[in-house]
Amino acid sequence: MLNQDPNSKCGILYIDDEEKALKYFKMAFSAKFEVFTASSGSAGLEILREEAPRIGIVISDQKMPEMQGAEVLGIAREEFPHVVRILTTAYSDLDSAIQAVNKGHIYQYIVKPWEIQDLGMILQRAADYYQVLSERNQLLSLKMTTLQRMVCSDRVKWLLLAGEENEDCLKALVALVRALPATLNPFPVEKGAYGSRDFDISALLKREYRNASRTLALLKAPPLDAKSQLAGLVSRLGLSSDAATLSGQAAVLRLGSVPVEKIFGLLVEGEVSEEAILFFKLLAALAAEGGSLTVQAASVSCEFPLAGSASPENIIDSLYEKFSNWDIAKLH
Repeated sequence: MLNQDPNSKCGILYIDDEEKALKYFKMAFSAKFEVFTASSGSAGLEILREEAPRIGIVISDQKMPEMQGAEVLGIAREEFPHVVRILTTAYSDLDSAIQAVNKGHIYQYIVKPWEIQDLGMILQRAADYYQVLSERNQLLSLKMTTLQRMVCSDRVKWLLLAGEENEDCLKALVALVRALPATLNPFPVEKGAYGSRDFDISALLKREYRNASRTLALLKAPPLDAKSQLAGLVSRLGLSSDAATLSGQAAVLRLGSVPVEKIFGLLVEGEVSEEAILFFKLLAALAAEGGSLTVQAASVSCEFPLAGSASPENIIDSLYEKFSNWDIAKLH
C-alpha cells in the first residue's frame, strides 16, 4: 500500500495437509517472502484472520480431508477480498481447479508437482498484482475520504439552516458535532473494497436529497418530552429498558453491543436511519429542558452538553477538527 514500507516482504500463507510440502515450500521461498503455513483449511483461515495486514497471497491445496482448497479460498475471498488467491491441485483434480477459476474464487491454479522456479515466477507476479491492488484501494480510500467530507459538510450546512428556526435543534447539532469521536471510522466499506457505485455523483446527490427531505420533515415535528424520546430510542435500538436512565435533567444511554456509529448517523451514515433521527430529536428534547446526555458504548464514552449555543462558524470549525483526524492511514 502507499503507506507501506516498499522494502517489506509480501506475506504468503500456504495451506496443505502434507507436512513435507509445507516444509519444502518454506525452505524454498522464506528468503524472498514472509511465509506462513497451515496444515488445514480451518487453521489457515485462523492465521489469515490474525495476520491479514501482513498476508498478500493465500495458496491452498485443493484436496484436503477437512475442507477443500476452493472452499477455503472462497471464504478468504469473502472476508479478505484484497488477498490474491492461488489453488494448487493434482492433474486429476484439474476440472475442479478450472471451475474455481471460472467462478472468480482464485487468481490462478498450479498443477502439482510444481517446479520451484516456475512457482517462484508465479508468486512474484501475484505479489506484484497484490501491490497494484493495494495501491489502487489506497487511492480509492483517499477519494472516498474526500467524498465523505463533502457529504458531511453539505449535511451540516442544511442542518444549520434548519436550526436557525429552532434553537433546540441548533444546540443538538452543536452537541452532536462536538461529541463525534475523532477516531470514529465513518466509512461503510471495509478493507478498501470500493466499487464504481460509491463514486457516482448523481447517486450521491439523489441520496442526499432524500436524506434532507426526510430528515427535515421529521425534525419539523416538535419532539416529545425527553423521557418519552429516550424510551422510544431505546425501543428502536432493541435495548432493554434499563439501558437508559433519566435522573433530573441528566440522561445516560448504554449502547451495549450497538455500534456507536448508529447514534452519529445524522453526520456519517449514507442513508440516515430512523435511529439517528430519533437520537437527534432526543438531543433537541434534552436541550429544550436544559438537560445533558452521556452515551456509553463498548469502546468509548461520549458527553453531550446541551447548555448554551454556538455560532455556525464555531460549529464548522469544530467539524473541521474532526475531519483532520479522518486520516486514511489510521482508518485502514
